[in-house]
Amino acid sequence: MGGNFCGHNPLKPAFILARPANKGKGGLPPIITLAMERVKDYYNHPTKLIPSLNLANGSARMQRSERREACIRLIAALLKRMDLVSLRVGIPTETGFMSYTVDYIAEDTGMTLKRVERALKDLKGAGIITVARRCQAQPDGTYKGLASVKAISKELFGALDLLGKLRVEREKANKRLKKKMRERAQEQENKSEPVARTKKAKFSLFLGALGGGVVKHPYKKKSFYGGAPPDNTEYRKQLMLTALDIKQRHPEWSRDKAYEEAEKRLLGPRLG
Repeated sequence: MGGNFCGHNPLKPAFILARPANKGKGGLPPIITLAMERVKDYYNHPTKLIPSLNLANGSARMQRSERREACIRLIAALLKRMDLVSLRVGIPTETGFMSYTVDYIAEDTGMTLKRVERALKDLKGAGIITVARRCQAQPDGTYKGLASVKAISKELFGALDLLGKLRVEREKANKRLKKKMRERAQEQENKSEPVARTKKAKFSLFLGALGGGVVKHPYKKKSFYGGAPPDNTEYRKQLMLTALDIKQRHPEWSRDKAYEEAEKRLLGPRLG
């Protein structure tokens, strides 16, 4: 066993993922699978294809073959899990973007976590990916580490001569995402529509019980305070809603009694 006893064979490098990507109809976008294929050329042409990665270890010597193999497999795994719209490694959800952990990505590669971490360090040093650490405050004042945000640089697609195609495919992916969001919104609206209709019907029923939707003030000459009752839209609205609530609680009460009780609640105890 060569390559630090990781099973690496310099003459037969292993680029296949432990959990291969789905290709073709229903699988990954073609630009992703194309990038996964082209990045394999880095193994035989490191100084030509991605020179920054070849120099990531700070040495003038060519990157070791087992390290090149690890970087290629990790890039493939990151591409497989990349969101095409944002270039971040993870999946957008209704509650926000969910980033995948390094452990999860390591399972995709089929490599040990230590080997993945070494390759990840090289990719960061070469500017192929960016990693932003995150944490979340806990009730006891401590902080809990969250999956770091990993994003693939457009420079990788530039090195693979896919920058123009990336721009086109990201626009398509953005349109698909917006369409999906509209469909979800419509679906939620359809689910809530029957509830809204029921509430509207119930509201109309109470209006009918009160004698119609036109609010007539029970005390035309004076209010509980001895003067004219408030005559504005907001007051009438509150009076009607309060009367509706009272009528709901006491269906046996008459319309006038419901409004009288509503005015008492809004204006206070009656004077005189």
